[in-house]
Amino acid sequence: MRREPGPRAGGRRAVVVLRIVAVTALPWAWFGLRDALGLAGDVLAIFLPALAVVAAVGLVVVNRRLGVPPAVSVLLAGAVAVAGPWTPADAGAVAPGRGVTVAGANVTGMPGTLPALRGVDPDVLAVVEDAPELDAQLAPDRPYHLAARAPGIGVYSSFPLRPLERPGPDFPGIRAVVAAPTPFVVYALHVPKPWVPVGSGYFTSPANHHRLVTEVAARVARERRPVVILGDLNSTDRARDYRLLTGGTGLTDAMRDGWAGPTSVTTWLPLLLRIDHVLVGPGWCGDAGRRFTLPGSDHDGVVATVGPCS
Repeated sequence: MRREPGPRAGGRRAVVVLRIVAVTALPWAWFGLRDALGLAGDVLAIFLPALAVVAAVGLVVVNRRLGVPPAVSVLLAGAVAVAGPWTPADAGAVAPGRGVTVAGANVTGMPGTLPALRGVDPDVLAVVEDAPELDAQLAPDRPYHLAARAPGIGVYSSFPLRPLERPGPDFPGIRAVVAAPTPFVVYALHVPKPWVPVGSGYFTSPANHHRLVTEVAARVARERRPVVILGDLNSTDRARDYRLLTGGTGLTDAMRDGWAGPTSVTTWLPLLLRIDHVLVGPGWCGDAGRRFTLPGSDHDGVVATVGPCS
């Protein structure tokens, strides 16, 4: 004769179910807590794909049967966090005849990137990790040129450039007025990597990285002209600094006119980091945003047509 489970067994089963439900729901708390976590959230965002996979595998190893629902939830939440900022989000239509093609490229000092840069042929090109020999070849391509040897930034323009600010302790880039048919201020940036400084690499602490991006946001908020931000911000689109720029200052991500994707390639590709950006200020829109390959570099370049909204 089959015995019915007693109240105690039923209670234990209910507790197990509640635990599974709680653990399954827990990964989705990331979206509500990520900014509140501050610097810890910034670091976790960098490693999020790897952390999601490790957590999912760990859950299944601990309990092959009951760990499957939480593991699937972790992977799904991680996929949404990573790919959500890549999905198309209307960047608006540029007014006909008023668009300017802009591009940003971290070339890792590789002269072999020159054909790719010339192939894109933008009106305004911001190159970071710009090597002197590459600069010497790019400068004659356009009539107007600004350069800063440290941290290695070059701006090459078909329109006159008037420098406003060069790299300093509080500003990792070049800021200049571009005298296009509709003048705008370009920010050509290379923000240091947010990590513990090691060796001679271009690193800074996560706290100082956040401070530098906050300084950029403050400058953008004070601008009276349209703004275009180009370059390697070393700010992944799933982290707080990206949301500070696109939310707090009202900048629009021109790369999301279509599907975006990771721009940190080769060594760090498994982390799926989109850290190279084209951002435009209020009143401006973006069309035809896309990535392009830079042979030899550990980054993809980014290019888009930007200008006053139609």
